[in-house]
Amino acid sequence: MIITTHKNADFDGFAACVAASLIYEDAIIVLEGEPQQNLKEFLNIYDIPYEKENDFIKNYQEEIKNHNFEKVVIVDTADINRIPEFIKSLIEQGIEVDIYDHHPELKEQNIKGNNYSKEVGSATTLVVQKLLESKIVLPDTYETLFLIAIHEDTGNFVFSTTTPLDHQISAELLKGGARIEEVEEFVSLEMTKEQKELFDKLYNNVQELTLEEITIHIAYSEINKFIGGLNVITHKLFETLTPDVLFVVVKMGKSIYIVARSRIEEIDLNKILSLFGGGGHKKAGSAKTKGLRIQEVIDKIKKELKSSFVPVLKAKHIMSSPVRTILSFETVERAHELMFQTGHSGLPVISDNKLVGIVTKKDIEKAMKHGLKNAPVKAIMSTNLKVADVETSLNQVRRIMAEADIGRIPVLKDGILVGIITRTDLLRATNGVFNFSLSPILEEKYKSQNLKKEMEKILPTSILNLLKLIGLYGNELGLNVYVVGGFVRDLLLAINSKSNGTKSIPYDIDVVVEGDGLLFGKYVAKQLRAKYIEHPKFHTCSIFYRNGENKIIRIDIATARTEYYEEAGELPKVELSTIKKDLYRRDFSINAMAIKLNSGSFGILMDFFNCKKDLEEGKIRILYPLSFIEDPTRILRAIRFEQRFGFEIEPNTLTKLEEAVEKGYLEKVTGMRIREELEKILEEPEPMKAVKRMGKLKIIFHLFEKTYYSPTLEKDLEKLFDVKGYFKANLPSYLNKVRLFHLVLDVLLQYTPEESLKKISERYGLPKDFIKNLMQVKKVYSEISKDLNDKEKILKLSYFYEKTNGFQNEQLIFLAVKLPEELLEKYYEYLRKIEKLKLSITGKDLLKKGYEGVQIKAKLEEIKKKLLNGEIQPGEEKNLI
Repeated sequence: MIITTHKNADFDGFAACVAASLIYEDAIIVLEGEPQQNLKEFLNIYDIPYEKENDFIKNYQEEIKNHNFEKVVIVDTADINRIPEFIKSLIEQGIEVDIYDHHPELKEQNIKGNNYSKEVGSATTLVVQKLLESKIVLPDTYETLFLIAIHEDTGNFVFSTTTPLDHQISAELLKGGARIEEVEEFVSLEMTKEQKELFDKLYNNVQELTLEEITIHIAYSEINKFIGGLNVITHKLFETLTPDVLFVVVKMGKSIYIVARSRIEEIDLNKILSLFGGGGHKKAGSAKTKGLRIQEVIDKIKKELKSSFVPVLKAKHIMSSPVRTILSFETVERAHELMFQTGHSGLPVISDNKLVGIVTKKDIEKAMKHGLKNAPVKAIMSTNLKVADVETSLNQVRRIMAEADIGRIPVLKDGILVGIITRTDLLRATNGVFNFSLSPILEEKYKSQNLKKEMEKILPTSILNLLKLIGLYGNELGLNVYVVGGFVRDLLLAINSKSNGTKSIPYDIDVVVEGDGLLFGKYVAKQLRAKYIEHPKFHTCSIFYRNGENKIIRIDIATARTEYYEEAGELPKVELSTIKKDLYRRDFSINAMAIKLNSGSFGILMDFFNCKKDLEEGKIRILYPLSFIEDPTRILRAIRFEQRFGFEIEPNTLTKLEEAVEKGYLEKVTGMRIREELEKILEEPEPMKAVKRMGKLKIIFHLFEKTYYSPTLEKDLEKLFDVKGYFKANLPSYLNKVRLFHLVLDVLLQYTPEESLKKISERYGLPKDFIKNLMQVKKVYSEISKDLNDKEKILKLSYFYEKTNGFQNEQLIFLAVKLPEELLEKYYEYLRKIEKLKLSITGKDLLKKGYEGVQIKAKLEEIKKKLLNGEIQPGEEKNLI
């Protein structure tokens, strides 16, 4: 739901939006243009959320494109030409509209919808009236905002459009806690003659101070009598002098009045003004004191400024500069040399004077190992950059680095690289207190992601209890134990979809142990009295446990490990590691999360790489640039996960995928590993989506030599899945001993040269007769194509018998794919009839009648054809011998 008002919102338009957002749940306020200056000042002090039009369009592109909004609420205008263009378009598409405007008789009204407009002095009055009826308790700041808006639009209740309702709502707001003293500051009023004279005195009596890089002005004066509106005078001085902080100190009679305003975070005005019995907020406040001279007040302010000033360290204060960089076209070998010479563990990558990526020592060493020393660094750099501006605070830099788990962050000024901050820089700046293990930032993050309650709601009791037992066994052996990978991914998807999870959570569980996985596996198997199988080469084992429901649950237990690949496409070598490194080696971020199982910390989600965010946003993302080069089968897995979940391969990952495909890394993988991944794709509910995606990305061409994915091929593949569905529903016996992988290859390879077919068959371990069978079907289809005009001939069921007698089931199905639609029904009729056809005579009967050798076979064939064509009925066979 969207709430908006006219361009360049004033107090009334914005306040009415805020009030409406409290009535309409899950609504977002969208503003076009810059707010009016006095409103902007108010928002500088009070952080009230809203979206700028351009930001909203960027963040909600799909929703806008699909008109995926329940309603639009428009306040303080009913003129369609005064609202954001994209909202105008939504309204024209028929989205429901609620309108709250005042002075409907005086204004343009050209938006059709539910019109709640009335003749009152302020649109805020209308919306707040409805809000108060709902008995919602309002924060003082909101009540103050609403009061200011009503005052401004009624001219402090002197405009002729003011109504009793405006007075009534204002009174209710004051009762609730609205701060009347702030009205005069923000409502634009002409200063009186006395106020102007005081303004001039203050303007000419200003002390200027500089604290670090902060400009502070103290304006002071003394008058004999009280003059109201010091807030208004202060506001105008603040706008005129434009310091970072302004104190106005005026002695009126026996009392001294102090008003202060600030634009920065380093100084807390509330704390300073409390010395004089006043207060307010960090950026605005006032006080009144007696018994002091003006200079004493000023001296006290200065002293407190120095003692309470907390400098905010920024990126520019701690960054290392200048930065050692490398150009995007320079080689991996050159980067390796630079890192060796300088000791740097990462280098920013520059192209056309712009930062385009970053390359780490780990990336470079892997690339060198894979023989990529002459490749440009842009081929292996990470483009998923986290950067800071020179003005970014130290706390924010710490948070970015901790949450993204990165060791360095480039610093930009106006888009140009000017420095870099490393963990060492942070440690120096914080006297070594910044801990990159489980820091308070990460600890807070993990606490907020404890999934224990969700697991108890969603998981089947047998699975939940088993996981708790595994965690308990980990405690008994003093080992940290985690469930990882697809189980965690599917659990989070079930939580997000609010399903009960029973169907979506697999009964195969992957467990990682920080310690000896084999020792732990044996212990678990013994406790559960389950079957245990060991794979010592990979430090893994499998346990097969029969639960109370008599279901077999497979538990794969691995030692936390780091995999490295000696050659691209080979199976990995394994080193012992920790859970964090174990997760980093995984294929995609959505599969790189773990849940701790140990008693006492059961259910804590370990998400080191912002994986949960990718899962929520539907992104497939690799964790490091060489991922597809080290294991090219991940290319096929990326397609499978993308299509299974309806996700999208994010741009950087897609670029790396396309580069790996183009450079022939799929060709380096054994056919058996490729086949395994392809068969998994074909097991998906809608495999054709993945096949199309592979065709579009030219993956098919690199999997099967001289095989070109074309619209004709795609049409045949789509028909294959339709035909297979027909066989499953109507002719299921023909699916016996049929492998979908072979059927798909029949279609894909039908135009591939025979020499290439031999290589493909050998690579993928196809049956010896695969090529022969494929050629047979192609030959028969060619013959049928020539006979299409001879309707009398081809519409006889015996025709199909003559062509397909001796065919295997896979051949029969492939032929159905190739046949034109007008022949399919006749072909299916033939298959149904031949499946049930049984002769009432045998060769022995023919022998008795004097038939010999080939005559017997020929006669039986003749009788079969007549039965198929309906020329004789079952049981009449004896009449023909």
